Amino acid sequence: MAQQKHGVNARAIVTAIVAVTITAFAFYLLHHFTIDISLDEVIADIRNTSDYEILLAISATIISFFAIACYEILAVRTIAPGKVSIPTAAWAGIAGFAISDVAGFHVLTGGALRYRVYSRKGLEIAPISQIVALSWMSLWLGMFFLIGCALAFYPRGLMAMQSLPVDVVRGIGFFILALYAFYFLWVATGKRILTLRGLHLQLPGLPTSVMQLLAGVVDIAASAATLYVLLPSDIAGSVSGYFVIYISAVILGAISHSPGGLGVFEATIMAGLGVTGRPDVLGALVLYRLIYYFLPLVPVALALLFLELVAGRKAIGQSVRELSKASEPLIPPLVAGLTFVGGLILLFSGSLPATALRHEWIRLVLPLPFVESTHLLASLVGVALLVIAHGLIRRRQGAFNLAIALLAAGTVFALTKGLDYEEAAILAVIVVLLLPFRSAFYRTSGVSLLAVTPFWFGVIAITIGAAVWLGFFAYRHVDYSDQLWWAFSWRGDAPRFLRASVAIVAALFALGLFMILNRRSLPVVPDTHVPDSVRHLVEQSPVSDSTLALLGDKHFLVSEDQSAFLMYGVSGGSYIAKGDPVGDPQQGAALAWRFREMADQGGYRTAFYSVGPENLSLYLDMGLSVLKIGEIARVALPDFTLETRQHKNLRYACRRAPKDGLEFSILARDEVLPFLPELKEVSDAWLAIKSGSEKQFALGNFRENYLLNFDFAIVRHEGKIVAFANILASGQQEEMSIDLMRYRPNISAVLMDFLFAKLLLNAQEQGFRWFNLGAAPLAGLSDHRLATSWNHIGTMIYQRGEDFYHFEGLRAFKEKFDPVWSPHYLACTGGFALPKVLFDITALISGGPMKVIKR
Repeated sequence: MAQQKHGVNARAIVTAIVAVTITAFAFYLLHHFTIDISLDEVIADIRNTSDYEILLAISATIISFFAIACYEILAVRTIAPGKVSIPTAAWAGIAGFAISDVAGFHVLTGGALRYRVYSRKGLEIAPISQIVALSWMSLWLGMFFLIGCALAFYPRGLMAMQSLPVDVVRGIGFFILALYAFYFLWVATGKRILTLRGLHLQLPGLPTSVMQLLAGVVDIAASAATLYVLLPSDIAGSVSGYFVIYISAVILGAISHSPGGLGVFEATIMAGLGVTGRPDVLGALVLYRLIYYFLPLVPVALALLFLELVAGRKAIGQSVRELSKASEPLIPPLVAGLTFVGGLILLFSGSLPATALRHEWIRLVLPLPFVESTHLLASLVGVALLVIAHGLIRRRQGAFNLAIALLAAGTVFALTKGLDYEEAAILAVIVVLLLPFRSAFYRTSGVSLLAVTPFWFGVIAITIGAAVWLGFFAYRHVDYSDQLWWAFSWRGDAPRFLRASVAIVAALFALGLFMILNRRSLPVVPDTHVPDSVRHLVEQSPVSDSTLALLGDKHFLVSEDQSAFLMYGVSGGSYIAKGDPVGDPQQGAALAWRFREMADQGGYRTAFYSVGPENLSLYLDMGLSVLKIGEIARVALPDFTLETRQHKNLRYACRRAPKDGLEFSILARDEVLPFLPELKEVSDAWLAIKSGSEKQFALGNFRENYLLNFDFAIVRHEGKIVAFANILASGQQEEMSIDLMRYRPNISAVLMDFLFAKLLLNAQEQGFRWFNLGAAPLAGLSDHRLATSWNHIGTMIYQRGEDFYHFEGLRAFKEKFDPVWSPHYLACTGGFALPKVLFDITALISGGPMKVIKR
């Protein structure tokens, strides 16, 4: 099946470039700070760290993650009381932060992970966004409270502010604390709602706000203490000054968008402490990374493994079963994180020297060329694992199988390149941890595994840059010469690093070139041939919109007995069905499920666009969100007459039209072909005054093969066609409608009213029950304060978007026919994917993303 790749997101590209640039500058500063440090000194200082200090650091990490769990519990109790259990909320916070720590992008990955967990509990995007926002609010409350306390009570301990008078520093601190007092007074005196970029955030009352602050203070203090106890006692200085430096490093690391603040955090700490040439400080930072960032992943992975193994057993408690169900969305990012760690190990190992003793052992069994080759291959496997991790997040089966194979190969290469059995053991353990999660990776199709996002490409570039910097740091004592590139010996670790660096940088450039060449693909163009079974079902369908299947711009799913079909298109990252399935209801429901599975298998979002209320339960069972997108106007033809007060304008149009020289007639489908050139002139004139272009998918267009399927209603003026509409007639005499309705300007003021009046009377004469006037977009949405965010946004657009689209004018025009209004909906993947789905639908109807932007 034809597929469509995602277009390049300019914002993502800019973010990736900024992250790479800032991180590169940070590594330049690190190079300056470590100019007189050797790798052996750093390793020696790490080994000299006492078990007591490491135990204190681990204890502080546990306390920090306990506070993170409190964030989540407080946020859930405030936003969704009673809907999520305390264990599930705590687990979502701990596991979400532990996994996102490995990827490094807390706001992006942490929020997305918690959305997946809470959506399983029935929460919608708005409350989930509020929970995430309140959790982060706890963190920032704690950060700035500690800064305020440090400035107010320990102003002399801040090296960065020694140039300012003490009273000024203390005044800044007390001002920050005064803001906290004002905030607590504000939330204590009534219910408060904070609006941030359209998100209405319900703030907790005073008791919960105080607990939020305490949790934030404990988290920041504990995470800072993790590093503090590892630093040399003569370096850390005053606690107040250290807290400000630590928090500044965390903030700058987050602003940089570098994964985990890699490089930026370390450079800020060393600059803030004012240290250079101190291997013990660099060793403390390395230990901090291992303990706070990577160590929590181990218990989380084991817990998820346990929950996965017991998920299918009946003899488990309700709380365990609930945690197991809530944890399922965490599996792909966990597996991706472990795979990413495996890539890191191989890359960093390739940048570091091997021990001479191990080389002596391995040379007894393996030839030098083999060792040289496996060293290079191990580094390339490391890069491949970083790339594959992106596909694992998307549940790609191919990515999972390849990850297992690459990790197994990496295990072998770690042994053959330098007898690195520690690395081989870790990689083997990762393979064992991953195997039970195979069922979570079921998507067998989709875009290429090399099609990573610009943001992920930036992560890979930063990681490779860190590995290259590590190598130059490790071999800074080696004098460079051109002969190094061609030196092959058992002790030639530096030449092996140089060759491996060239290989992994070349692999990075090749990946970037692939992304550039494949950054935009041609739109998916289905076969214009419409199957005979589809034509037969269209003729029998009681819904006039089914005739849009004849446009030739859609794919079809047809049931095996050919009693039902579903039409759809592909746009961006979405599979979009037009309307409900057509034909037998039972077979149609099976096709809808097949469509949902097909989209999910390829990693695409699912959308059913412009569907009626009849199948809403089916779409809800699929786990889709249902949004009302407007109302359909239908005129009941048996009771229709022009002789009513409400239809006086239509009566006037019918009387005035002959005086203006207008004549109405029906052009049968077998008579249309000779008139197509004249109809095309009318169509072009109409498009010119609308300053628009032809639409597709959900609307017809002037395509000859399509138009020859229909009768036409035409209006002539002085013998020339000045208006027309192709007639969509459903089966069973149920409904008549029109698709293209086009006219020449400045002919008559009653032209369109005359055309519609005659069309309705003609449909009535033929015995049709309904005349479908089409949709009024965004009409009829509830604006109640308790309605969904979508309703509020849609209502605002409907009321204030008249300059862009005549929402109210269109509804008013249809209202004069005294129609019966019925809702129509969009059923689609919800949450953070909703804006992308809406853009993909608009792009599909408009003919491409660029036409949406131009419009």
